[in-house]
Amino acid sequence: MSPSPRADVNVDVCIVGAGPVGLNLAYQLRRFSSAPISATPDSPPISVHIVEAHPKPVQESFGRAVTFWPRSMEILSQMALADQIMQQCVAVRSSAAYNAKGEEVFGRGWSFVEGIEDTRFKFASVLRQKFVEDIFRAELVKLGVKVSEMCKFVDLTVDDSVEVGGRGRVKAKILDSSYGEAREYTVHCRYLIGCDGSRTLVRGAAGIESEGDRTEDKWVRIDGVLKSTTMPKPRSYGAIESPLYGNVLWIPLDHGATRIGFAMNEERRKLYDELNQEVFVQEAKLSVKPFDIEYERVDWASVYSVGQRVAKNFWTKQSVFLAGDAAHSHSSGAGQGMNAGMHDAVNLGWKLALVLTGVLKKEVLETYTLERQLNASKLIKYDEDISVLVSGRLPKDWRGDRTEDPNIVLGKILQEAKGFNTGLTIGFEPNIAVSRDDSKEDASLVAKRTIIPAPAIAGYRAPDVQVLTPALWESVWLHTLMTNLARFHILVFAGTSTTAKGGFSGLKQGVQKNAHLKVERVPGTAQSNGVHTNGSSNPEARRWPVDFVTILPEKVGNAWFELGTDPLGKVYYDVDGGDAYQRYGVEVDSGAVFIVRPDGWIGARFALESNELMEDIDAYLGGLLHR
Repeated sequence: MSPSPRADVNVDVCIVGAGPVGLNLAYQLRRFSSAPISATPDSPPISVHIVEAHPKPVQESFGRAVTFWPRSMEILSQMALADQIMQQCVAVRSSAAYNAKGEEVFGRGWSFVEGIEDTRFKFASVLRQKFVEDIFRAELVKLGVKVSEMCKFVDLTVDDSVEVGGRGRVKAKILDSSYGEAREYTVHCRYLIGCDGSRTLVRGAAGIESEGDRTEDKWVRIDGVLKSTTMPKPRSYGAIESPLYGNVLWIPLDHGATRIGFAMNEERRKLYDELNQEVFVQEAKLSVKPFDIEYERVDWASVYSVGQRVAKNFWTKQSVFLAGDAAHSHSSGAGQGMNAGMHDAVNLGWKLALVLTGVLKKEVLETYTLERQLNASKLIKYDEDISVLVSGRLPKDWRGDRTEDPNIVLGKILQEAKGFNTGLTIGFEPNIAVSRDDSKEDASLVAKRTIIPAPAIAGYRAPDVQVLTPALWESVWLHTLMTNLARFHILVFAGTSTTAKGGFSGLKQGVQKNAHLKVERVPGTAQSNGVHTNGSSNPEARRWPVDFVTILPEKVGNAWFELGTDPLGKVYYDVDGGDAYQRYGVEVDSGAVFIVRPDGWIGARFALESNELMEDIDAYLGGLLHR
């Protein structure tokens, strides 16, 4: 008796592709809707259907991405996932570059790995993609979501007669081969997200064009456990400058493995009738010369063409999104693939969750393309140069000395792009979610935005700094106080001047008068907090997902001593020396107010002493959230 065909599915979101990006988005949507972010308390959790064309064992046969850079780890930390990654990853804090003679040369290769600053994660977190996916999948099961494997996306249609965000506006045809005989079913959804990799079918079905091309370069990647090696620093992020293979990549992997990567030019490829694992092992041994390696086992090996493509738009018909390699594909030369995908996912996740739960205005979804497409285009241009240099050549449009060693140029470019590589200086231009006037007071700071540490201005990452807990005076990282549950955080840096204290008092009064921002008191205490409810005595009031954190410039016995009243939300003290105030560019006398978006980027900054402070906060949030 043959199995019954799968019934059609009706969900809020269909996600195509169960790699790290698709899994991340599914995790966020389910996790966020389990938290109290909905406009109505009894709203059901966001329903998600995630499909993957390949079974997990086949997926694991792909080597794929291995490195998370610091900003990605910050993102994952605020999603409560970083600890699991750190339990398994190799934390790489050092680099080593060697010339063709095997002599160590400094300041080349991956030297930017050393001296990473302005973050807790001062290292590269190396964990192979299959283990990352295991972590996501396990968390999704806890949230009631299971990946539908061997279910291939075929096509989609968007019904324009259904309002944007309406149920069944998007219909996706899926071919289910999980029972042997392929059977087609339809997913009816409000939104669809294509996370199906560089060979995406969603992009074509959605009618989204892309730009870019592939080169003739072929790169080999081989992962395995070494029985022995004469590589002097095998647990560093390594570069070997080979005359035959370009800049050879050496990465220490989890579970005792090592990745070796190199360009295999046409002359080398012509030596073999077939490119198989035996050939890759032989070539890998030659690529690391003058060092020797012997393999105990090979986990994965592959050769692929190098290319760069970016979609002209990351969404269409206000209903279909692209994320990860489906939106932008590039070489692995700078190790940005999985990281760029994480940035896509964290940017889209909170916006879509809050739209689906009726809290956020649909117009905010436009900022996903505005913010991520521009950064992806920058990555593509950067990667074009990196991939050529890794292959041992200077870029065609190189304006420097044409006789310069490509390995030296590569080291310089990687070092100059340190902020971009680590993700710590990735920012966004002004839009409805980024309130910044580049022509006024922010102008001088915007000019420094690509320098580590990037200034604490709207459109850029909220710095992670240490503050002290009340009473115990124990240090805690600020990011740990701003967990990503699709909620905004308003950081109030209290000033010491009379005007600033008056501004704080006025802000508190304004918050108490505004039902959508009102904070509740913790039962049995006088302490107020903005966590979870932002409740109002008015049952018709629209609740905004906003939490307050007050930071005092120095430690005191109780916040009342400094403020003369209860703080807004929870209170913390700056460490001795005023690191938090300094890093955020806040004068101790005047103070300041920052609105931090759920994804950890600053949305707006306001003067605490401003007479229009409450109106400015209300205007920013009111432009995004339904009243």
